[in-house]
Amino acid sequence: MGVDNARVLLVEDDRDLVDFLQHMLESEKYQVMVAMDGEEALAKARTERPDVILLDVLLPKMHGFEVCQRLRQDPGTCLIPIIMVTSLTAIKDRLTGFKLGADEYISKPFEPIELLARVERLIERTRQNIASNPLTGLPGSLTMEEEVKRRLAAEESFSVGLVDADGLSAFNEEMGFERGDGLLRLLGTILRSAVVELGNRNDTVAHLGGDDFGLISTPARAEVIAARILENAEALLPMQYDEASRERGHRLGKDGKPKPFLSVSIGFVDVMPGGFKHHAQVMDRVKKALAEAKKKGGNHLVRVS
Repeated sequence: MGVDNARVLLVEDDRDLVDFLQHMLESEKYQVMVAMDGEEALAKARTERPDVILLDVLLPKMHGFEVCQRLRQDPGTCLIPIIMVTSLTAIKDRLTGFKLGADEYISKPFEPIELLARVERLIERTRQNIASNPLTGLPGSLTMEEEVKRRLAAEESFSVGLVDADGLSAFNEEMGFERGDGLLRLLGTILRSAVVELGNRNDTVAHLGGDDFGLISTPARAEVIAARILENAEALLPMQYDEASRERGHRLGKDGKPKPFLSVSIGFVDVMPGGFKHHAQVMDRVKKALAEAKKKGGNHLVRVS
């Protein structure tokens, strides 16, 4: 058992438990870092970038729920998987942890074998996803395709979205591909943050390649997620240009004529049981919705069924 050389950040203020968990994890070939309070946990998560965080809820200086929320809000740490470890057993505490972005929840006292199994499973699952697209750290098209297939087979009601950055080619030409890569990472963060804040625990965000992103949620949450993506894109994308352009409200092309800023188009399709037979039908329909959104120009959503 264990994932060799994986890095675990252990956030716990009980020294005896720290010693026990550290010994247990290191015996399974994990590299273990320790933080004794919430502020130290945030600092080490940002600098060390662990593969997984074991986070106690009842911490000095900062509550574990707040630590979890801040980790999810920070683009540098928002993708690190979190297992909350706590003596709190109320259902509302578990729901709070999941709502704030925790991936797993285990109660004290726990079985060491169970904890090790969860750590191993979560690290392996995250590494498989991250390997799909190293630029944004988001899973790729295969993950999204498999999730659509799974939900179709389960006859679930769900929504599939495609998100496209309009004007990236011109941005790369004017600003350089390094700035363009930074923009794609920003878009990935915008999507991930919107889903973490407003979506469901099992929602999917994927980077399909280039400036194409995808997401899967439920019909009840799809539109609020899309609205938040558009809201943040409208606020953050103009910030990628110089101050003079922002004051004008547009950039100037090489011909000196006004050109629009980068924008985001979103197409969503709602999938109901029995409505589609094959995942390719779903993707074809959502591509048409995206094309309709792109025709409108600017930041727009088109949602169909």
